[in-house]
This record gives sequence, C-alpha cells and structure tokens, in this order.
Amino acid sequence: MLPDAFSIQHTFISTSSSSHTPHLIVGAGLAGCLLAWRLQQAGQHFLLLGSTAMPAAFKVAAGVINPVTGRWMTKTWNFDQLLPEAQATYQALEQQFGIQVFHRIPEVRFCQNADDIKRLGRRLRNPRYHNVLSRYFAPGEAAPGFNDPHGSFGIEQAAYIELPKLVTHLRTAFAQQGLFRDETFHHSALQPTTDGWQYQDLYATKVIFCEGAAAMHNPWFPNIALQPAKGETLLCHSPTLQLPHKLYHHKKWLLPYPDGSFRVGATYDEADLSETPTAPRKAELLAATHAALKESHRIEITTHLAGVRPSTRDSRPIIGAHPSQAGLYLLNGLGSKGASTAPAMSQQLVNHLLTHAPIDTEVDLARLDTNACA
Repeated sequence: MLPDAFSIQHTFISTSSSSHTPHLIVGAGLAGCLLAWRLQQAGQHFLLLGSTAMPAAFKVAAGVINPVTGRWMTKTWNFDQLLPEAQATYQALEQQFGIQVFHRIPEVRFCQNADDIKRLGRRLRNPRYHNVLSRYFAPGEAAPGFNDPHGSFGIEQAAYIELPKLVTHLRTAFAQQGLFRDETFHHSALQPTTDGWQYQDLYATKVIFCEGAAAMHNPWFPNIALQPAKGETLLCHSPTLQLPHKLYHHKKWLLPYPDGSFRVGATYDEADLSETPTAPRKAELLAATHAALKESHRIEITTHLAGVRPSTRDSRPIIGAHPSQAGLYLLNGLGSKGASTAPAMSQQLVNHLLTHAPIDTEVDLARLDTNACA
C-alpha cells in the first residue's frame, strides 16, 4: 500500500513573495496531478500550476480502459504492464480520499462482418490474448437488445475511471496545502537562471510541462510530434432503454452508468481542434446509437461534450528531458489512453527526475528529432 500523501510535511514560502521549489509542474490535468501526487509520495517539494477555467481533456473524457482496440482487434500497447500500475494507483487514491473512481466493467464488442469473425478467431488462438478475450457469442446471445447479425465477443479487464472526480479531489487537496496555484501559465515569463528557472515570483530547479493539447503553443517544445484530435461524446438518458452493466462497442461505444444514464462516444476529428461541440458530430453519435439498438428508443441528450486529445504521430506518450535546456521536462501525448497510461508514465518520469532512471525508449522524448525542441 502506498503511504498516505497527507502524512508528508511540506514547507513553502508564501506565494505572495518569492518562493523556491525543486519542481514546478505546469498543467493541472490528469498527468500533472498524478505527477504531483507521486512526487508527494516520494517526499519531494513541488508546486502545481494550472488554470481550472481552461479546457482540459480529462473534463470530458469517459476514462475508458479498453484492452483490445481498433479494426484489427489489437491488444492495447503495453497493456499487461500498464493495467496493474493503473489499478494500484487509482485504488490507492480511492483509499486516500474515500471515493470510488475505478470501475471494472465487462465489455461486449460486436463483429461488423465476416472478416471480423476471422480476425477474432486468430486472436482467440493467440496466447497473448487469453487474458483479455473471453469467447465468441452467437448473434443475439450476448446482448439481445442490439443489432447483432455477425455475433460478438467478450473483452475482459475493461474499466472506466471517473477522471473529473479524481482530478478535482487532487487539485482541492493540493490547494489546501498551498501546493496548487489556479492561474494561467505564460510561457514568455519563464526565464533561465544560473541554477534553474524563474517564473514571476517562483524559482524552480526543474519545470515539468504537462499541458496536454495546449503544448502546441509551448515555445520550448515547438515541434513535438503531437497530432491532436478532437473528440465529442453525448451523455444521454432514455425512459425506455435500460442497459445492463456492460461496455458495448458497436462502431461507437455505449457506457452505462449506475444512475441509468449512459454515454455514447466518441468521434475523431483532426481538422477541427476547437473545444466546441458540433451539430454534425451529435447527429453522427445519435445515428450510431440508433443503428446499434434493435428497437426504437427515445434518447434524450443531457450533455454534449467536446475536448481535444493530446495524441501523437506514433500513438505513444512523450516524456523526458529537453535535449538542450537543462531542467525542462515534458509529460504529454497520452491521447485517448490517458486513463491507462498516465499512472505508469508519471511514475517513470518521477523515477527519472529523482534517480536518473532511464526512460523507456518507446516513449522517450529523445526518440524525436531534436528540432522538436527550441
């Protein structure tokens, strides 16, 4: 069991005058908050800086952890290592705050054609998939309420995380301890010093940027391999549709909640990177929902959400040290897999910051062209 973060004592000079901290974390979303929490677990001083008024992917994310994704039914990258770290992290946070945010959920994915059935057969024969796939279900067997002409299959170890609840608890706790400043960060105000970095009244040895899609405007990392993509989802209610506790994947996914509501998602758009929900995407999600269901239901939209995922060109996170500016670091590129990758990536970066432990070459910032950094 991880130690109680609140048992660690911190002393900071009031932010009304100059203050010094070894670690300044820029960005208070999921990545930044988990990084701050891990530093606190390690007894390290830090200051978390970010604006709660700014858009953030975690605010609209469903937090789904899906072991098998994509047209080719591929096991999620590094899933067997990522899931244990994620589960242990979220359960430790649940215990600390007395909340529940980590929810296991059975998943049913529907085959769309005969080719899907063939692919599934190959996956079921592959020993690597034995811990994430259950079996093939004949048409109508697993979910009678869905259109299911080609059958379906079960996916094990799926889950969803209530990310807004979790991040809000972390921010609140840090604010109560004087470790979080709710403000917009201005990159032009960050200046190097002889032994670190100065930002307004703050002096830091290390500055770690956890800005998500907003990193596109970070002049210190001007050309990192971000490939952001907008996603939209719908929170819905239906007086006639009662979905059992399963995650349903029928081109789009349907995620039911205990209160009877459900979420439909998600769209993918690399052209429109605004945070504004759009009528065409709403129509797309509603059409997919009606097409998935065997009977006609009146679906009422309670909330239409939109956000920008900080995805990358190679679909891998980006973490590590700036190649030429000592003391600058990056934790980004979690994309649509943030709920599963953020715990492990934050731990890996903390290990690097504190012990110089090497970063996995698959996610190391060093794998990118050095021109990606100023």
